Amino acid sequence: MAGYSFSKVFNYQPGWYSGDFHVHTDASMDGDYPPHIVAGIAKAEGLDFVAFTDHNSIDGFPGLYENLDFPVVPGIEVTLDKGHFNVFGMEDHRQWMDGIVGNPREIPLPARYQSVTELMQLTSQEGLINSINHPMLNPWDWLFEDTNIQFVHCVELWNDLYWPDNATANPKTVELWTGWLNDGYRVVAIGGSDYHYPPRPEEGLFGERLGQPTTFVYSTNLSAAAILDGVRAGRAYVSRGPRVDFQALINGKSFMIGDDMGDEVGGVEFSASIADHQEPVLVQVVRNGEVIAESGLTGEETSVQLADTLNPDSCAWYRLEVFDDQGEALTITNPIFANFG
Repeated sequence: MAGYSFSKVFNYQPGWYSGDFHVHTDASMDGDYPPHIVAGIAKAEGLDFVAFTDHNSIDGFPGLYENLDFPVVPGIEVTLDKGHFNVFGMEDHRQWMDGIVGNPREIPLPARYQSVTELMQLTSQEGLINSINHPMLNPWDWLFEDTNIQFVHCVELWNDLYWPDNATANPKTVELWTGWLNDGYRVVAIGGSDYHYPPRPEEGLFGERLGQPTTFVYSTNLSAAAILDGVRAGRAYVSRGPRVDFQALINGKSFMIGDDMGDEVGGVEFSASIADHQEPVLVQVVRNGEVIAESGLTGEETSVQLADTLNPDSCAWYRLEVFDDQGEALTITNPIFANFG
């Protein structure tokens, strides 16, 4: 290693930090720029952190300068012929990478594994985070039908807002995630630009822009370790730009994104505030996949309050969704749960 510390704290204040969980450097055969340049681009875009997820490679980490003043979450995109998934949290070679690293293109699942679940179970046992990438985007969709979702910690809810096919693939992923939540799996939604190089319209290349989409994570400080802890807790939302706050208040107790209200009963009031939005917007609260309340925001309005009732048999999850006046999804939060699992 060049001396860069993945445990370094860049800001000791707790709060919502913005980043991108799917980014390639020139350690990927199809990435343009060295790691320190990509980190600089992310900082220039106004992001607070970035995750490097090169194809079957961790070779980008030694290319980070010791004095780099920007947080980098260590990761790898395990790039298989039946689907891609990121693993976050390791910064050096692990035994489970044998037969994976050093193969820059899509490869079959190494013969040493009977299933992709076996591989995911190994990474889970090391305390790492597994995240399925662009699961509904043909021809890179997720085709491992025997995957045990128990070992899928995250899903890339939105991938690369510049890629035309994601206009249909991303909404399908939202539906997939909704089904997993309804089946009782606490899979955390994150987003990634899948950045390789910037758009080059003069060459007919779509390219990507870092932070499109952006994932906001609530963490105790700004460090790679704290960001991943925030993801594990489900304290995250995916956005095209708007910043939101979503809370539930019941029986004098307040709960934030990722929390579980437990066996609380009675009226629950949801409060949502939206900043940096293009007006007007439609704000919806979704319970178990169904819209239960909605409100429009126009003019100088920035907040709404919506309500529901929890009964003793409630087992529910609630998320906030924000749309523009054309029906385009702008922001989707992870849920607040109630007596869930």
